[in-house]
Amino acid sequence: MSGIENFSGFEVIRAAMEVEKQGRQFYSAMSTRAHSEMAREIFSLLAQDEIAHLTTLENMVPKYQDGAFWENEELFLPYLRRFSSERVFPSPERIEEVLRSKQADLQSLALAIEAEEKFAEYFRLAAAQCLTADGKEAFAWLAAEEERHAKILKDRREKLSGKP
Repeated sequence: MSGIENFSGFEVIRAAMEVEKQGRQFYSAMSTRAHSEMAREIFSLLAQDEIAHLTTLENMVPKYQDGAFWENEELFLPYLRRFSSERVFPSPERIEEVLRSKQADLQSLALAIEAEEKFAEYFRLAAAQCLTADGKEAFAWLAAEEERHAKILKDRREKLSGKP
């Protein structure tokens, strides 16, 4: 997490926009490949939610943009690129492996829960370490949204599996 402690709210929002784009792509792909109607529905809902998050983030830019500039560009650009990597979202190969399994929908939900929990944890830690008030606020908001997604996914997994 080196370098994020000085990220401004603007830098956090710009990075989060990349996260939401990746999330939308992931959930859209999963919604078209899910086997059950319930899984297709939840993945489609989450893809739409990522679009709504992107719109929310775009609307937040003016709040944080005053005086914002890419002060830490050499640190910030790798941070953006990391979110498109396999570190959080599973690789296409892993997704294909899961989709071929007998329990594809349950395992797909597990992959999504894992990604949401990783993001939530990352953003919680980032909020705790961030020294700028607006960066801290933006990271905390992102952590809460990712936690909300993980809870939705866990609830649907319970319903799909029939186990409490």
